[in-house]
Amino acid sequence: MQSEIMLTSHAPRFLRSGTGLRLSRYTVCSIIATVCSEAVFLFVYGVVGGGSVLASVLGWLAGAIPNYTLNRSWTWGLRHRPDLRREVLPYVAIVLATVGVASVTTHVAGLLVPKITDTHWLQVGLVGAVFLGTYGVLFAVRFVLFDRVFRRSRSRRQVPTTTRR
Repeated sequence: MQSEIMLTSHAPRFLRSGTGLRLSRYTVCSIIATVCSEAVFLFVYGVVGGGSVLASVLGWLAGAIPNYTLNRSWTWGLRHRPDLRREVLPYVAIVLATVGVASVTTHVAGLLVPKITDTHWLQVGLVGAVFLGTYGVLFAVRFVLFDRVFRRSRSRRQVPTTTRR
């Protein structure tokens, strides 16, 4: 009971903090990216009949583009030209690791699910749930990593330049 009271009394303060605001915005951007990813995944895997790995990669791509753009500008407030080495490459590494994990988990699910059911749409739903669940599990990890990448990029841009005399 005491921990519930502490949690509810600290939650509004946390959500107004810089980290809380970034986390809230990151969540909204992630939901948008997830809807794009899941729709493409389900279309490629369920309608087109593409394999789980192809569907994972195309689903990832459908979400990665809006996710990067929205998070960079809205969540972390970056407007300057992206720095390839300090921002773009670390972002790409993080999302490639994510698509790698999603590809492996959906491939394994794609192999196991037909042993559970012969119904095509149930198979699609179960493998789609694994795809979605993978991103759900990695949500917090990605936030922490993106926060480090984008905040570092932002802080480097805000450092005043000194002039030599």
